[in-house]
Amino acid sequence: MTAERGGALLVNVDSVIPNLALMHISSWRKSEGIPASFSMEDPSGVWASVILRKRRHRTDGLRYLYPDAMIDIGGTGYDLHKRLPDGVDEMMPDYSLYPGMEYDLGFTSRGCDRGCPFCFVRPKEGKYRRTQHPSEFHDPAHKAAILMDNNILLDPDWFLEVTGWYMEHSMAVSYNQGLDARLVTREIAERLRTMRKYEPLHFSFDSWDYADDCERTIRLLKDAGISPRSTVWQVYCSGEDDVEDCAERCMWLKRHGACSYPMIDGDIPVQTRRMKALRHWARMECYWSVDWEEYKRTNGLR
Repeated sequence: MTAERGGALLVNVDSVIPNLALMHISSWRKSEGIPASFSMEDPSGVWASVILRKRRHRTDGLRYLYPDAMIDIGGTGYDLHKRLPDGVDEMMPDYSLYPGMEYDLGFTSRGCDRGCPFCFVRPKEGKYRRTQHPSEFHDPAHKAAILMDNNILLDPDWFLEVTGWYMEHSMAVSYNQGLDARLVTREIAERLRTMRKYEPLHFSFDSWDYADDCERTIRLLKDAGISPRSTVWQVYCSGEDDVEDCAERCMWLKRHGACSYPMIDGDIPVQTRRMKALRHWARMECYWSVDWEEYKRTNGLR
């Protein structure tokens, strides 16, 4: 493939899924007649996106590699408060950047009213607010959508409207940031049962402070006909000192019949042996066959 010249070079530093910001930038540049791609010789501009702070150094060489180009670096891992130019994040994403992409990607809401100390959403995006209707970033060729809303259940009417639109269009949906178990109601549980799901339902269990809410939500889901085993609960781990507490929350979920996914803080430079072991144990083949204490003994962990 021959690289284009003189346009916008897009650099996805560390996102493991299609990078929505770069998809918006590509649409913006192309709307002004400027080619944009991940492969570009002699670009006039370079736009790079960094998700994790520990990887921001990967952009250090851009000004050396492209001395004559305008360099624009953003993303949560680089500058928490930097924004795309006005209106750019409302443009249709350029799905052509990722050939074979089979789902819509976007936000129908931004922000969160919570103030979790480990989370960057509130300082980055502010309080919760509605943003785009799903039709605004829908590609008719897609039959599924991954929504990146941080806490849409703060606005149950909007959640029902958005998921209702997907149901009307026979589309499957995933909320990849995890749903807030403190806000699940019988009506929401029923909607979660009836809507088509692109991935397992994700919830969060980051603190013992709302264990009762998690138990209540599991019960509501069961009453609605959703097996706890078909749900995945993201369990935050802040570091080595938090491994045992995180494991206890995972074991609590296991006793309640639900799957766990330990979320090790992404900006920890190097994961310890116990952190890696926790992630490995939470894989289904281990999780359902052995408890954490037995897994530690078997693997020589204290």
